[in-house]
Amino acid sequence: MATSAWSPEAFACPICLEILKDPATLPCGHTYCLLCIQKHWDQTATKDSYECPQCRQHFKPRPNLARSNVLMEAIEKLRLSEQDGPNSSLYQSITSSPAMQPSTDLAGSSEIPASQSGLYPALPSSSPQLCPLHQQVLELYCCDDKDCICDECSLLGHKGHQVVRPDEERQKIQQELIQVNAQVHRSIAERENVIKRLPHVSQEHKSSVQKLMMDSQMIFADILRSIELSRSQVLELLQAHESSSCCHIEAQSCKLQQEIIQLHKKQEELKKLDDIQDPISFFNTFRAVDSMEQTEMFMPESVVPGVKSALESFRQELDNLTKTNLANIFRVVNDAAALAQTSIKAHDGVISNSQMPSQNPATQVKSDCPKADVKPKVKASSLATREHCKEQGSSSVNPVEGSVSCCLSNPAPKTREEMLKYRIEPTLDYNTAFRQIRLSDGYRKATLCAENQNYPEHHERFTFWRQVMCVEALAGSPYYWEVEWTGQRVTIGVAYKDMARSAANDSTRLGHNTQSWSLYWSGKAFSLWHAGKETALAGPKARRIGVYLDQQTGVLAFYRVSHNQAQEICCVHTHFDGPLFPSFRFWSGVGSSITICKLH
Repeated sequence: MATSAWSPEAFACPICLEILKDPATLPCGHTYCLLCIQKHWDQTATKDSYECPQCRQHFKPRPNLARSNVLMEAIEKLRLSEQDGPNSSLYQSITSSPAMQPSTDLAGSSEIPASQSGLYPALPSSSPQLCPLHQQVLELYCCDDKDCICDECSLLGHKGHQVVRPDEERQKIQQELIQVNAQVHRSIAERENVIKRLPHVSQEHKSSVQKLMMDSQMIFADILRSIELSRSQVLELLQAHESSSCCHIEAQSCKLQQEIIQLHKKQEELKKLDDIQDPISFFNTFRAVDSMEQTEMFMPESVVPGVKSALESFRQELDNLTKTNLANIFRVVNDAAALAQTSIKAHDGVISNSQMPSQNPATQVKSDCPKADVKPKVKASSLATREHCKEQGSSSVNPVEGSVSCCLSNPAPKTREEMLKYRIEPTLDYNTAFRQIRLSDGYRKATLCAENQNYPEHHERFTFWRQVMCVEALAGSPYYWEVEWTGQRVTIGVAYKDMARSAANDSTRLGHNTQSWSLYWSGKAFSLWHAGKETALAGPKARRIGVYLDQQTGVLAFYRVSHNQAQEICCVHTHFDGPLFPSFRFWSGVGSSITICKLH
């Protein structure tokens, strides 16, 4: 490359406009004198934000700059290449600039033999690294800031810190490295042993799962045979009943035909009485006519309604039993998968932390253990809930900060993704809806109306409070559903089937008796209601509410749902005596609605 293509301006600092001295390049690509850019940032930087004087690109935190040896060497090479042509403008600019006077760190570079002169002459070995602030050799090490410093730095910015020679600190680190190396060696050996055992473990697990699949198939086959046997027995019973009824009807028909013949004969005898003139003979003849006894008519009793009701009960109970047991099976499998995933993450944490000698991998594994493994028994949680209720009994309203949890030892799941594994979409019960609640969208939406809906009388219908209950009985564990609501106020909860329906008191009011639990939005804040006691909850409003119920372990939790994320509002842990039904209550405001969301 011809040196005539370069001008002095190409090597000028944009700040001091002199030839670059100790050039330093910013992350944006612009180059300045190291001292110039440091002073510029010391004077103009605000709020820990530093910018390039040319392109105005911001840097945060402040870049740690150092002299660009490559650019410095390039400038020195060009200066040496111009020694044969001193009239060059570049040479004159460089040599006349006080910034380019030979410095101590490049001593001897001007005494290069003429045989080595040219465009790329031989250069001396690289100089020691200098402090960017004080231009002194970095010969010390600050243990507190983990950085190399010079003598002047140790007296100013690092005063009071533990400052040592790099060689001394390196000896200490060498000892730690030996320990880390031994630990890594042991970890490698342990993992190699695990890898050797994994095929055998995998084969055993595969065999056990296959055997479980065969056992499951046999169990379901037995269940199907039992159901098939029940079906055959019911059909045989109905067929026998049908045959017996037909026989009784035929026998009654024959008997009635014979009685009709006898009645015709009697009718002829009675006609003959009209021809008898003698009263005594008439009386004797009338007495001689046999009187017919009243025949009881046999009508077969209809068994259709009773059998239909029994079969429907059988179907519902079987469906609930199937749903409960399948939920338990899914829960066991999903918990095992989640535990395996947690174990993998825990091992990853051990591997990443094993590089730091001061950390103990065993402690990391212990801290990453899932909380689900330490869930207490239901009886213990019931005791905790009773103690909580005793504490709440002194005041009907208990303001708290953040989410309220009535039991901290067995919390509900924290992520929506985890709860969606147990999703259901309950349907509203037509027979329980208050007379001014209209059901639509396949019994998934309820709307408060001004006019009555002309529902038929039913013993399960709410007649005083504006409430509606769902059809599904939730027993076992677990279930999760979501509700969207409109209006000023709303109550969302669960209740037992035997909660009162027609009384005009709190025995039928959702959340105000021992038969129900509810989350209430008053227009300003949420609160939890049970047995007539209120627990105030802090937090923002939510139009979409998620409800998690584990009836078997006694967990009921409510969540704010937004942007596919669930934030816990409150969690109740108690003992549930029976199946629970999702329930809702409307307040004033025609047009308010509750919609059970479809979950995918």
